[in-house]
Amino acid sequence: MYRNIVVAYDGSEGAEAALARAVEIAGRDQAVLTVVEAVPEKLPALVPGAPRSADPVVAAKTREQLRHAVDSLDPGLRASPWAVGGPPAKAIHAVADDIEADLIVTGSRGRGAIRSAVLGSVSTEILQGSHCDVLVVHPAGPAGHPGGAADLEHPPPG
Repeated sequence: MYRNIVVAYDGSEGAEAALARAVEIAGRDQAVLTVVEAVPEKLPALVPGAPRSADPVVAAKTREQLRHAVDSLDPGLRASPWAVGGPPAKAIHAVADDIEADLIVTGSRGRGAIRSAVLGSVSTEILQGSHCDVLVVHPAGPAGHPGGAADLEHPPPG
């Protein structure tokens, strides 16, 4: 049974499938669900050495998208949105570590092995850097399931 579930969310088809699967698991296990979206930090720092900041318009849209996603869930589900600045995998890991998550659910874009090897894959980064179980959900799945084949893995110790 899982107690704290983090779901990586960006509004994509893969993220919607991941959210649906995370809701299923959270409902089954009566777990707390935290929906996380990373906000890219693209604006330069105002002072040298200061942290970069996110575009306020992008940050506002992210918060609105997250709030809509969480508001559309079953009101009986304990769920909250988190918008976090930075690269997606690092943001997901930071929240997962902060709330002591025991499961991260993320979608897969299905770009294929070669494109992912060249361009990188957020789900692969999440899987490789996680301290808890990770479920990767593919958007197209068999009837009755929100996502297709998924990999539930626990990272190796160390």
